[in-house]
Amino acid sequence: MSTLDQRCIARLREALAEDPRTNTLDLDVFVRDGELVVRGPVETGDRQDDVTAVARGACASMPVANETFVAEHPPVRVEGRPGAVRVAAAGDLHVGRDAEGLLRLRLTTIGSQADVLLLAGDLTHHGTTDEAHVLAADLAGLPVATVAVLGNHDYHRGKAEEIRAILQDSGVHVLEGEHVVVRIRGQRVGIAGVKGFGGGFAGACGTEFGEDEMKAFIRHTKHHADRLREALETLDADIRIALTHYAPVPDTLEGERREIYPFLGSYLLEEAIDAAGCDLVVHGHAHKGVETGDTAAGIPVRNVALPVIRDAYRVYHVIGEEHGVARARPMLPALAPHRQR
Repeated sequence: MSTLDQRCIARLREALAEDPRTNTLDLDVFVRDGELVVRGPVETGDRQDDVTAVARGACASMPVANETFVAEHPPVRVEGRPGAVRVAAAGDLHVGRDAEGLLRLRLTTIGSQADVLLLAGDLTHHGTTDEAHVLAADLAGLPVATVAVLGNHDYHRGKAEEIRAILQDSGVHVLEGEHVVVRIRGQRVGIAGVKGFGGGFAGACGTEFGEDEMKAFIRHTKHHADRLREALETLDADIRIALTHYAPVPDTLEGERREIYPFLGSYLLEEAIDAAGCDLVVHGHAHKGVETGDTAAGIPVRNVALPVIRDAYRVYHVIGEEHGVARARPMLPALAPHRQR
């Protein structure tokens, strides 16, 4: 591939992410036989047209082959399990300003499929209050309790507190070092949440040593890990869930480049979770990772970033046990696979 091709691909990826008409990080972009190809799922036919327009503007010197397709979202199918709490979870929604109603459409049947909805950060695309208002409108009045943490995208414009307030005004519980207890059919389901941060994992992690900037980086991770541990330790519930944006284990990062693992999560979050104990861990952030993993103590960890689960949400059945770790059982498929027309 020529340098010019590489630059054109980079420009288009940036344009697709930044242009308010598309607001996406998850389309594949490559060059094939002199054409710039864009491939992947979009929400509507109008969004397909927007992808073509953005691509032509970013790389006017190359013909564009738009191979995107409109994602299909049939109803979620969930098998019943007596005594189980049905936990729906998704992360990395990246809601843009012009996405009114799209998320709500994907959540149409959630009241009959789940008991609680967890959102694992990167709720907005650029971290603006306009995006937060769009998201809040789609989440308002859902028939299940909704619990969320923020992600790095939500902090991008320095409006994290405003975003949190907007979402909480719509009825969403937004956690940052706190916990909330939801009563579901006589059971107390507790969720403790933090954004988390990077730093790396055992054998390849940063330390609080050297330059002030490096010390601040690791201290930020320690702060989030400490708050998660405290929130879990003080959580009195029959079923306990940890909700983060950054990953606590490397298991769910498989598929990401190992060079960026330190920016995707930290073992300090895992240590906090194993020290305090819980029944299920849910995170996002790693778009090219995998869904399933475990902490060192055997607690199930699930990466629910939308590019990973490729569904509106994933549903898990969580059954509390008197001793040891509860079993979080994914009901697959939560949605039928995307099919190209």
